[in-house]
Amino acid sequence: MTEGRDPAGAPALEARGLVKRFPGVTALDGADLVCGPGRVHALLGENGAGKSTLVRILTGNHPPDEGEVRIGGETVRPADPREALAHGVTAVYQELTVLPELSVLDNVMLGQEVARRGLLDRGRQRATARAALERVGLGDLALGTRAGTLSAATRQLIEIARALVRGSRVLLLDEPSALLSGERLDALHAVVRELTADGVAIIYITHRLEEVRALADDVTVLRDGRHVSSGPVGDYPVDRIVREMVGRDVDTVFPGTAAPRAEEVLAVRGLVPAGRSVPPLDLTVRAGEIVGVAGLLGSGRSTLLRTLAGVVPRSAGTVAVAGRPVRGSLRAAVDAGVVLVPEERKTEGLVLDLPVRANTTLSSLRSVFPGGWLSAARERAAYEEERERFNIRASGPGQRTGLLSGGNQQKIVLAKWLRTGPKVLLLDEPTRGIDIGAKTEIYRIVAELAAQGMAVVFASSELPEVTGLAHRVLVCRDGRVSGELTGDEINEEQIMHLALGTGRDRDGLDPEGLDPEGPGPEGPGPEGPGPESRAS
Repeated sequence: MTEGRDPAGAPALEARGLVKRFPGVTALDGADLVCGPGRVHALLGENGAGKSTLVRILTGNHPPDEGEVRIGGETVRPADPREALAHGVTAVYQELTVLPELSVLDNVMLGQEVARRGLLDRGRQRATARAALERVGLGDLALGTRAGTLSAATRQLIEIARALVRGSRVLLLDEPSALLSGERLDALHAVVRELTADGVAIIYITHRLEEVRALADDVTVLRDGRHVSSGPVGDYPVDRIVREMVGRDVDTVFPGTAAPRAEEVLAVRGLVPAGRSVPPLDLTVRAGEIVGVAGLLGSGRSTLLRTLAGVVPRSAGTVAVAGRPVRGSLRAAVDAGVVLVPEERKTEGLVLDLPVRANTTLSSLRSVFPGGWLSAARERAAYEEERERFNIRASGPGQRTGLLSGGNQQKIVLAKWLRTGPKVLLLDEPTRGIDIGAKTEIYRIVAELAAQGMAVVFASSELPEVTGLAHRVLVCRDGRVSGELTGDEINEEQIMHLALGTGRDRDGLDPEGLDPEGPGPEGPGPEGPGPESRAS
């Protein structure tokens, strides 16, 4: 079959020579994309390559300055998303559009409400929504639940369920898997395969390159708003994808890391997060040590980091930094030198409407408020210092932070907290939703900080990131640390065994809690809570 076309020769979607200019920047400069019915077309490129702009043109959010779009062979120019939907095109964006105050039912049916005699037919709506939610692995979710109470991962799947209700011929998925792992990621992949089997054309944007091999039929690479190449996925080994995305060879993604020092920086004893019934945790992190925290979605990775940072209260245990005890609050943790770069940078790490210079100094306001008055000159100087340090790409210190790419936003969050001079850096999903080039820069920064003596603890759902960067790995399962790996033990297979409960845990117990060296199945049976967890 010719790439991007059905047997009759008509692409489901064809974009040719698209150009889009914004003040001071050309976001697209002659971009092409052709996707056939029943095909998954991976659209790849660094943050800022023009992928999201292309999606917004195809869905009627931006008019192109030049170029042509055809759906099913018909030239279209949708003036808004509703008109694009009428042509059979819909998108699930990286920035979630679930309305937090509405119920799950109302969010799934948004824009596709079913009425009878002028009134909403709630029975038909519930049946339609339930069927869509079951397809994305949320069959047990209560339809009346307020969406704002749900996790970001669940809201992402609700967005995909909404797209299913719309029954589109062309579905554009912008980083749909960024929030997902485990069973929910499997459910997403199953939905994609089911839709393509029904003839739907899917344009799939992802920074997870392993997904390209697993799902895609075809590939298009953009760089700096321009079309680089297109072809069948078999022609795109990872090294070619990376080279075409960044415009150069990336020989080493993970930098070398120096050996940790003997000095103990973070000491945790008997830690139990509030509201959790889990074994207490002991953890020691030395100067220059990078500790990775792995586990499936909901395993407790984020809770561990947020408890260390004082965001989640602790019901038991002590935390000390450089030998000094730290009270269990966010302010006390920051004052002691413990800072957290959160998983949700857009909502918890940044104020998107503020300029980049203001976000850079949000955590160190005293430095730019001499005498109680804001010094714009100091604010600009602080930003310029961090821009050079982190290679931040922005049009200037006054650019609105929300307009930056994901990788540059993440660098701003890092810069903001590093200006406080921390001793312990906690990173929750530090490279989620950013491209391979920005990831490489983040890894370099983390390695340099560790080399300078900082203690680093990071949680990640990307196993290559954990195995490539960490000196030591803790694996979480069911809210507890189930295992610790060091040296040659650190590999993806060992991590998954501990995450799934199919290998021996950190207390020497098998998944059922039995001592493999003690009595067999006919013996005394499972032990009690067991000894305190130790990761020092």
